[in-house]
Amino acid sequence: MLSDIRIKFSFFFPLIIILFFGNSVLNGQENPEILEPGINCIYGMQFDSANIFFSDYIKKNPSDPAGYFFSSMIEWWKINVNKNDVTSDDIFLSKVNTTIKVCDDLLDVNERNFRALFFKGGALGYRGLVRSLRDSWLQAAEDGKQALNLLQEALEIKPESKDALLGIGIYNYFAEYVPEYYPFIRPLMIIFPKGDRIKGLMQIKEAVNGAVYAKTESMYILAYLNITYEKNYQEAEYYSRKLYDKYPENPVFEKYFYSSLVGLSRFPEALEGWLSILKKNRDNKTAYGNKFVQREALYYISLCLLKTERINEAESYLFECYELNKQIDSEATSYTAYTNLLLGMFYDIKGDRNKASYYYDAVLSMKNFSNSHAEAEKLKKNGYR
Repeated sequence: MLSDIRIKFSFFFPLIIILFFGNSVLNGQENPEILEPGINCIYGMQFDSANIFFSDYIKKNPSDPAGYFFSSMIEWWKINVNKNDVTSDDIFLSKVNTTIKVCDDLLDVNERNFRALFFKGGALGYRGLVRSLRDSWLQAAEDGKQALNLLQEALEIKPESKDALLGIGIYNYFAEYVPEYYPFIRPLMIIFPKGDRIKGLMQIKEAVNGAVYAKTESMYILAYLNITYEKNYQEAEYYSRKLYDKYPENPVFEKYFYSSLVGLSRFPEALEGWLSILKKNRDNKTAYGNKFVQREALYYISLCLLKTERINEAESYLFECYELNKQIDSEATSYTAYTNLLLGMFYDIKGDRNKASYYYDAVLSMKNFSNSHAEAEKLKKNGYR
């Protein structure tokens, strides 16, 4: 269901740099484990604890860009769990700009300072991500290009880093995939080198096995790629389970895990998981209590209930999802289309072909999302089941 162009494209610029810079930059530090408790707090959605940790680190190490960078990552994860919420944008941008300034001060002294190159590139990569989320495509492209140049320069200094291979693999994958599937992006890609999707995927897998610091990021991107693009749900389940087991309070990892179970048609297990996510949403648990988590849970609960033939139970969830789409979206999205598909299937099972056709026609009147039109045409002609 992550098929909306804006959502998918928003991953392009950050994933050139984003996951690679997360921990692999610690390669240049004598005791990288010093920062691990704070980083674990970020992944675990313990934002107050993370703020305390990195504020203390910055006081003790005012010239080290690491503290400033990871402090900005606290704000990034607040954005990441609800990309439509802009309330953290200004704080994030302020922290990123501070990180860049600290790095520039180091680069003024030594232009080949590995840590400064890495952290500046990471900060620019994340800033490009947020700008792409806010539809500032040209600025995002400029940040992405500058970040890539810094990454390449840093790799010339330390070419042996397996952690660095993750960044190159991510770039190779998306630099081929995104322009192929989203033609409107092609003009922006003129400033970037050519990619190689297969090679990129192999490099990311190699990073999972060989990286010292970037294992979490490597698994994160492999779970995402396998769910969204590769449709290899078995691999997605493998990586997302590891992430969720380690960080059970992280809604992104948890949703990836239960999405992979849906892809594997393990609907009873997936249903239990999505019901748990919805309860966390209703309880307003940290990082879960927003309408977008609510809608995603409602959609997958409805799907799982239909697939397990619990038809009557599905109705209330389906219509709640249908109404929530109206609140959230000013125009049709993939959730709008696929919720209407589910409603058509629901009425087909109920034996009401007129109502089923109404919802299939609604899908056909919208923009085509992935295979939504083909599915609607098939279901309208043949019915569901």
